[in-house]
Amino acid sequence: MSYYPNSPTGRRHELDWLRVLAFGLLIFYHIGMYYVADWGWHLKSDHQSENLQWLMLWCNQWRMSLLFLISGSAVAFMVPKMSALQFILNRHSRLLLPLAFGMAVVVVPQVYVEAIGIGLIDPSFGFFRFWSHYLNQDSTLFTDHKTIGSLHLTWNHLWYLIYVFAYSLIVHALYLLSGLFGSRTPISRAVSRVPASVFVVILPIAILMLNGALLYRRFPQTHAFVDDFFNHGRYFLVFCLGFLWVKLPGFWEYIKTIRHFTLIAAIISYATVLYLFSGGSFGSGPVSGIATNFVWSANSWLWILTICGWAQVHFNRSNNAINYLNGGVFCFYILHQTIILILAYLLRDYQLAPGIEALCIIAGTLLGCWLGYEALRRVPLLRPLFGIFKKSNRQGHPFSETAVATSAN
Repeated sequence: MSYYPNSPTGRRHELDWLRVLAFGLLIFYHIGMYYVADWGWHLKSDHQSENLQWLMLWCNQWRMSLLFLISGSAVAFMVPKMSALQFILNRHSRLLLPLAFGMAVVVVPQVYVEAIGIGLIDPSFGFFRFWSHYLNQDSTLFTDHKTIGSLHLTWNHLWYLIYVFAYSLIVHALYLLSGLFGSRTPISRAVSRVPASVFVVILPIAILMLNGALLYRRFPQTHAFVDDFFNHGRYFLVFCLGFLWVKLPGFWEYIKTIRHFTLIAAIISYATVLYLFSGGSFGSGPVSGIATNFVWSANSWLWILTICGWAQVHFNRSNNAINYLNGGVFCFYILHQTIILILAYLLRDYQLAPGIEALCIIAGTLLGCWLGYEALRRVPLLRPLFGIFKKSNRQGHPFSETAVATSAN
């Protein structure tokens, strides 16, 4: 199998589809977090369900990893077309600017609702008064709720942006310093001699197992970036693999050829995960621990391979709907959790039936994201703050300029 050419060519419409579907799944997942029992979130419904855990556990293992993989792929298309300075400025404007604005403005209603929920403030405290305290880093209101050092600003669901920013700069630096993916470099020659099954299936699972064994218990997930080493281990891995699969596209084709195998293996692994999650075990001792680690690691990776493989078959064409959604997906991502929490908070007093309430939140979130996007894209000064970028008409590039930006976020 040939793993080259070195430079990506042709369109990969399946990545456009995967990006939209993955961010769409994120919206429904966060709505589910409001209802799922025993899983902590910013606000919890009075109508919580333990059965929802099984469904959410299925995508919990791979949903963010898939987004990081797509982001790595997007960066691979960007680096040959930009100087180092252009790339750094691009990442600052398209990642850090929306993040800073989001932390100062967009997530504030989320923090306000959560503060009421935990009893930090009374609803009569008022939103704008709360906002002024939130922006004032010397406010005594947040003395016991600091995030980093003496700061109490938070990024909530926007944590993804700072992670992709850091990973982008690291991978770009490695790319420039080493010529890592040229067809004549020692690394590329070595990779070309490795069986695709090892590089695509076995090695990633082995690295995920090692990451879990070394870091999972010592560094629980925080999304705080500075101490989130377990998440860095798995997310940086898939980010790099997304980058590699664009530079060495033979691996991407191989994923398509093994899609039937990975689907069956993924179903079996998830059934085993449910068995373990429900209290089952492989016994005691070190072998049991290794087996458990293998099942969880394999499950997360096999679903990514399955989704990427089948997407190449069923989502290999573009249409107007997917082009439109690609333009708005970053804006939807920025807005959705704030809308979810506002709706959930406002609907609590109406004592709606669980199904009716959930439908209202789903419909309201989707409508709110769409209306927000349609309004914001018409205001030039606000567009970059919400990740709405001008489309490129260049042909032959696998992503539009907008799509690349949103993939890398």
